Amino acid sequence: MKKYALSMVFALFLSACGKTSSSFINVSMPNFKPQTPIKTETPHSGVKISLEAINIEQNNNYSDYFENSTLKFRIDKEIELLKQNLEEQMKTIARLKGYELSSTNADYKLQSTLSIYIEEKNAQKTSEWLNGDSISSNLALNFQAKMEFIDAHNPQNITNITSNAKTDSFVSLTYPVKSGEGVGLFKTTFSAVPTQLNKGLERPAFEIDKAFLAFYKTTLNTLYENLPQALNSNNENNQGNQEFNEFINDESFNETFNENQNSQNSSEKSHKNTDGVIIFE
Repeated sequence: MKKYALSMVFALFLSACGKTSSSFINVSMPNFKPQTPIKTETPHSGVKISLEAINIEQNNNYSDYFENSTLKFRIDKEIELLKQNLEEQMKTIARLKGYELSSTNADYKLQSTLSIYIEEKNAQKTSEWLNGDSISSNLALNFQAKMEFIDAHNPQNITNITSNAKTDSFVSLTYPVKSGEGVGLFKTTFSAVPTQLNKGLERPAFEIDKAFLAFYKTTLNTLYENLPQALNSNNENNQGNQEFNEFINDESFNETFNENQNSQNSSEKSHKNTDGVIIFE
């Protein structure tokens, strides 16, 4: 009888371990497609601008469980990608507006702050001996960008440029958490790979990625529309300069979600909206 019990425990252990590899699904990171022309010819205006590194501010309201989840890890990586791509595209926009990039003796400087608010509510914990502990909750993200175009020769002369975006609504999600009881003890609940999510988080990730991309596009469009054009000493208009690629925001992300989009074998598939932005590579 004792031998039988030990065999059952061992079988359950193997079953739990066997499920580890299948407890994750691959979901590609959002593709922050370049929004400005890759090659630009900057007019020789002689006007210099300094673009300071983007400052990230986070004001979060979520559970300790979410802090240690695969989705939170992915969001952190998305914020890094967002910052990197915005900084690169801001350089191109400045050139398109006729400015020469310079870190010293600049005539103007652009300071940018991104505020990202993550809110989780209605977090409920459930426990199952075979499946371990999990959290069911609702999540929302809110983004705001504040950019200050400052005259270095007259620092009181500031042009404020702002943009914002958010998830359409609170997103329902269920994610596993580490458990110290039962077979769940042996199950893997966290992956340090941002493209690996617990099964069932594909749809929430899709909605979150949409918000990131919408904020990215809105911020760049807003900056291009409101950044003053640099003029040379002869007040010549910069004609023939390659224009910034604007986007039709009303048609963004209208395609329905494909449940098979984020399956483990979907790494070669693409999900595009009407303006050609690749949501998942």
